Amino acid sequence: MIINSHNYAQLKTHSLKTSVAGAINSKLSVIESHFKLKAYNRELMQQNSRLLNQITQPKLQQVPQLESQYSFVPAFVVSNQYVFSHNNLLINKGRKDSIFPEMGVVAPTGIVGIVQKTSRNFASVLSVLNTATKINVALKNTNYTGFLQWEGRNPNIFSVIDMPVNARIKKGDTIITSGVSNIFPKGIAIGEIIDFKTVSGRKSYNIKIRSFTDMTNLGPVYVVQNKYKKEIDSLLQKP
Repeated sequence: MIINSHNYAQLKTHSLKTSVAGAINSKLSVIESHFKLKAYNRELMQQNSRLLNQITQPKLQQVPQLESQYSFVPAFVVSNQYVFSHNNLLINKGRKDSIFPEMGVVAPTGIVGIVQKTSRNFASVLSVLNTATKINVALKNTNYTGFLQWEGRNPNIFSVIDMPVNARIKKGDTIITSGVSNIFPKGIAIGEIIDFKTVSGRKSYNIKIRSFTDMTNLGPVYVVQNKYKKEIDSLLQKP
């Protein structure tokens, strides 16, 4: 009765109900967003996969009958090593998803590793954080290539060896995948040059790069499927 007969009381009560309702709706929104997060992430990864497929498609105007050589399967890192000299990681896609050994794995920001073993639902990936691994890479916007390797210390710093001194490099240049291995398509950014020097007695550089991918904080990744890998490898085998 007091509230209904006094404007001031009505105003205060309405304000209190609005505040309470707003607080409740805010909490419900947070809860709802939490439950929808997996769906959001799954949809985002599918969108990124489609974008990667578009970016890596060759220019086919003159040969429209050809199909894209590479496709990308979204996955998620469920286990990640980065403190040893030979590190591996585990992803939640396997043979049932057409994932097989020697397929590349990339993050949204760069390369991660190469599939080593698979089960029905999972795959073990040889991380780029492995001192025994060498991956063919290139200086962006050139055809100069070298080999990416990790020296076993900082998980975000890599070396590029055997890059010819004819390559005009400078700090800040980008190192990308070369496409030579048939595991990764050409043009995936790997890292930024932070230092370099010529190797004594050899006509090549030893380059230090900072990876664009934080290898200690991996989540969504994409498995690279090369449609023509077996065919190309069979032609490149020594007789």
